[in-house]
Amino acid sequence: MTETKTAAGKKGLSLGGNGIILVILASMAMMVMFIEIMLVPALSIIASEFNNHSTWISWILSIYLLVGAVTTPIIGRLGDLYGKKKVLLATMVIYIIALLGCSISWNLESLLFFRAVQGIGLGMFPLAFGIVRDTFPKEQVPVAIGIISAMFSVGVSIGLLGGGFIVSTFSWRYSFYIVAPLFAILAIASYFLIKDEHRETSGSIDYLGAGFLGLGVLSLLLGLTEGENLGWSSFTIIGLFIISIIALANFGLWQTMSKDPIIRLRLLKNRGLLGSNLTALFVGMGMFLMFQTLPFFLLSPKAVGGLELENAFIVGLYIFPAAAVQLIFAPLAGRIGRSIGHFTVLIIGMGVMALSFIVLVLLHSSEVEILVSMVVAGIGMGFSMVPLINIVALASPKKDFATASGMNTLFRVVGGSIGPVLASAILASYVVFIPHVPIPFYSEAGYEQAWLVGAIISFVGMIIAFTFRPRKGAQRVAVEEEAEVSKA
Repeated sequence: MTETKTAAGKKGLSLGGNGIILVILASMAMMVMFIEIMLVPALSIIASEFNNHSTWISWILSIYLLVGAVTTPIIGRLGDLYGKKKVLLATMVIYIIALLGCSISWNLESLLFFRAVQGIGLGMFPLAFGIVRDTFPKEQVPVAIGIISAMFSVGVSIGLLGGGFIVSTFSWRYSFYIVAPLFAILAIASYFLIKDEHRETSGSIDYLGAGFLGLGVLSLLLGLTEGENLGWSSFTIIGLFIISIIALANFGLWQTMSKDPIIRLRLLKNRGLLGSNLTALFVGMGMFLMFQTLPFFLLSPKAVGGLELENAFIVGLYIFPAAAVQLIFAPLAGRIGRSIGHFTVLIIGMGVMALSFIVLVLLHSSEVEILVSMVVAGIGMGFSMVPLINIVALASPKKDFATASGMNTLFRVVGGSIGPVLASAILASYVVFIPHVPIPFYSEAGYEQAWLVGAIISFVGMIIAFTFRPRKGAQRVAVEEEAEVSKA
């Protein structure tokens, strides 16, 4: 153990020791989630400003997640090679520039460009966890990572209300004006206060694998976005889907050949890891499909079945219960998982997520009905998100935990990038126009169809979790699988 770690161990998690590092990293996690979720109440407002490109509004969420999915493993690997603190600071600077760019975006294309650059910021999370592992005493690492992870839900909670307030009081651009200086302060604090004991490591970066992955998901999203406009049977759309299949197939093939692959396929021999990763894909799809559709529905006129809320802050209030309930049920999911098994909690969570979509389909005409659906959704999200990382922690060999957790995040983020575009592709078939109103809306039937698809997505995720749940003699099998994976 190094001198720094020894000192940290003596001082514990205090502001005089490594506690200040934890404060900075936890604040960073909270701020990033705040920044990303603050746009949710503003989506329909941005759509009204850029009304000529309403079908591309879903990309405000999707392009950030898509770029994040591709760049996160690269940034994590760069941290291993050149130093996590150094790469973290560079990533934070790029993120701040992207925030400022979003604030001055002059059309939807420029906004999407800066949002894509902002997606690089997702790479801060594996760097933060890596810094914790490198600089904290072993016994403090789980607590520190748990605190940082808990800040995700805190950021979501305050982002819905804070973002809604900023948007309704000023404009959606002010959201970026306000947070950019705050994040710059975090970057300065990181430079002076974070210690990084970088050790030289050898290896390479799987740029080709990242390229195949990006091309595959991008082609899929483009096909979903333009399918309604160009025709689902058109040469362009079919060609995009074919490119997606070929690119993703090449990605999988290349991962078996790459020296330092993004996804270590040998780890997926483990049933627990494979089940957790596949379920994570559907968790991301379901969550962001819901986040994409609700703001538009809540602000839609009553003439088309919406609730016709007044502003983005009220929208945030309506969605807030989902985030608040997560703060209660996320830690509860961990405790229950130790008793009945984390896969069982995951199955319950996905089932509750499916139920929340069904509630939305059947009950969405009043404030109370929306509140009920959001509470159910919050329980489902809390019971779905936490078991994913716990399953990875238990199923993966200790030496591969960082890689395995990064893979799980990758699957969830890719799913998250698909969810909003899928929702928009469904809604595009239900466009309605109101006389003397320049922007189009979507009919109530369109939202019901999107939420029904969300229920199916969550149900499929539940089936996957059920299929990969531990069999009888699970402990013996888990040990054997870990040994098999370690030897591979």
